Amino acid sequence: MKHMKTLFLLFYGRFPSEKAASLFAAKSCEAFAEEGLRVVLLAPRRFLREKTDPFEYYHIQQNFTVVFLPTLDFLFLGVFKKLFFFLGYFFFSVSSSLYLLFKAKKNDIIYSNESLPLFFATFFFKNTFYEMHDFPESKLALFGVFLKRVRFALVHNKWKISRLHELFKISSEKILHEPNAVDVRDFDIEITKEDARKKLNLPLDKKIAVYTGHLYGWKGVDTLAESAKLLPPEYLIVFVGGTETDVVAFRKKYGDDSRVLIVGNRKHQEIPIWQKAADLLVLPNTAKEKISKYYTSPMKLFEYMASGRPVVATDIPSIREIVDETTAIIVFPDNAGSLTKGILNAIQNKEHSEKISENAYREVLHHTWRERAKRIFCFIGQ
Repeated sequence: MKHMKTLFLLFYGRFPSEKAASLFAAKSCEAFAEEGLRVVLLAPRRFLREKTDPFEYYHIQQNFTVVFLPTLDFLFLGVFKKLFFFLGYFFFSVSSSLYLLFKAKKNDIIYSNESLPLFFATFFFKNTFYEMHDFPESKLALFGVFLKRVRFALVHNKWKISRLHELFKISSEKILHEPNAVDVRDFDIEITKEDARKKLNLPLDKKIAVYTGHLYGWKGVDTLAESAKLLPPEYLIVFVGGTETDVVAFRKKYGDDSRVLIVGNRKHQEIPIWQKAADLLVLPNTAKEKISKYYTSPMKLFEYMASGRPVVATDIPSIREIVDETTAIIVFPDNAGSLTKGILNAIQNKEHSEKISENAYREVLHHTWRERAKRIFCFIGQ
């Protein structure tokens, strides 16, 4: 009997969790399985992962297998974080390689955004596929060795392609350019703006701008909060997401402003309702940090586009690759005044907002997880 090819996705992170990387792993596995492969997700048995069924947590099909591998997990202690991270990462790299040696076949696909586990796998398997989420700031020689060993590499934006060619002389035939994606069905839900607000206890008489995501500085959330001070009193900026520690700190800084509402972390299934409750959605990423300006391909942007609401986004290369003036309202990064004007424009120019929302929705249909998986398999010849 012919062996059915398996894709093993190696993910070193809490799974499931509120992190975008964890969502990437779940949605990728679901989409790959829909393409007809057997899919196995290998993840560490981390103490602080959500103690719930990942298929229920992400509202996805149970069409792949999750295997939790033993690991050294001391990060919850809050001390010696760099040391404990490396020890756990190295241990997971070894344990995942041992698992593959016993469970995988030579022609199976080993797929990961984790360089060290995948590097170990290259010594035993030829079909290794690296999805590059960040870009190395140091130890470039070692990273160059790793890139030469993997068979294929996927990058999220064209800036990374240029840098890979420049620094590592990587052949174009080895690189696939593929941004992040969204499951449109998750965000284009049947609920009116008014009903969404009633469900979430949001005011019906306010002009509401919503941000969903973490409260890290490079996300530009401080600029968005500062822009609230320049808005009329009938406006409300709602921040959905953030770790418990970050939410507490953010509330201390901005919680006294009546035009700011900080609701904290919410389940992934609830995020589409918050976005449907909005008059507009804001992506205020900074231009001051490379991770924001160049490295990222924001999943949040695709989720916004699928929600059918006008998007106000900052003018940085990582965002410009996905949207322009025909699909979003583009504003200067790190500029509260420009962001305020963009928010006002989205509300006051209703006809324009409806047009760019429709354009964005049509565009995002090319960036679903299923379509992404099809293009990946076409590239690697499976």
